[in-house]
Amino acid sequence: MRGTCVAVAGSTLLLIAGCSAEPDVTYGLQPLELNASNAEKDRVKSIDQWITILYADLFGEALGSAELFEVKQAFFSIGDQDIARATLVSNFMQDANVQLPDAGVMVQDPDGFIDDTYVRFLVRYPTEAERTWMRNYLA
Repeated sequence: MRGTCVAVAGSTLLLIAGCSAEPDVTYGLQPLELNASNAEKDRVKSIDQWITILYADLFGEALGSAELFEVKQAFFSIGDQDIARATLVSNFMQDANVQLPDAGVMVQDPDGFIDDTYVRFLVRYPTEAERTWMRNYLA
């Protein structure tokens, strides 16, 4: 019995001595900051900001204050903001002066086009699910 206790005590001592903290290893990698998805935003843009940014992105010029007032009146007349936003984007996209990207760019570099579009309009990179859906939609 005494030999068993000595063996157990020796094993325990070896086990304790064998446990040590892992060394802090640094590989020299720089942290990469990515924009969060829309669901994690804590400061949503106002309607004025959203409309003026959308207009500037689509037409390449600033929206005048009188036009902004008219667009906001139409926007608030709809009631449901999601439907109002979709309707406004649809109406803007039907304008002959909207600046659309060249179709050749979409075909030659679909991933680059998707990234650029998300950054331009949503100020973030697409998730893999969004990228896959958009790639399939473009194809």
